[in-house]
Parts: sequence; structure tokens; C-alpha cells
Amino acid sequence: MYGAFRCPYCHHQKELFGKPAWATITYIECDPKGTNPQPDLCQKAKIKGYPSWEIQGKIYAGMQSLQTLAQISSYQGKRNFKN
Repeated sequence: MYGAFRCPYCHHQKELFGKPAWATITYIECDPKGTNPQPDLCQKAKIKGYPSWEIQGKIYAGMQSLQTLAQISSYQGKRNFKN
């Protein structure tokens, strides 16, 4: 997920996962003032808004439900998400 520390939607997106699941997500900080910023990667991916998800080479802009992310990522685990 591409995001920015100051983005409330990014924060909410992280909360949907919960800490254990979020730990498995690759997060790229786009804001140069954030922790471990990588704005060059965000520019290269042509990220225009936050959060943005890169899944199987395609960018999905905006907040996504866990069901949507599971579907587009071909997630094979249980889908009884509590969000």
C-alpha cells in the first residue's frame, strides 16, 4: 500500500487489517516527512492519491474493503472479516 502518515484514510485502512494482518502488508510512505519515506517509488508508480494499492501490477486508488482486496489479490484464506 502506498500512503502518507498524515492521511486519515490510510490510517483507517490500516485499522481495518488489525496489527497482525497489517504486519504482512508492504507499506510505502510517500510523504518525505514520514518515517522511512520513499517518495521516489510513489512517483515511479504514478501514485496520485492515498491510499493506493498495487496488486498484481495494477494500482487501485482509494480505500478498499477487505473483501475487495481479498478478491483482487486472489487471497485464499478465510474471508470472515470483521470490519
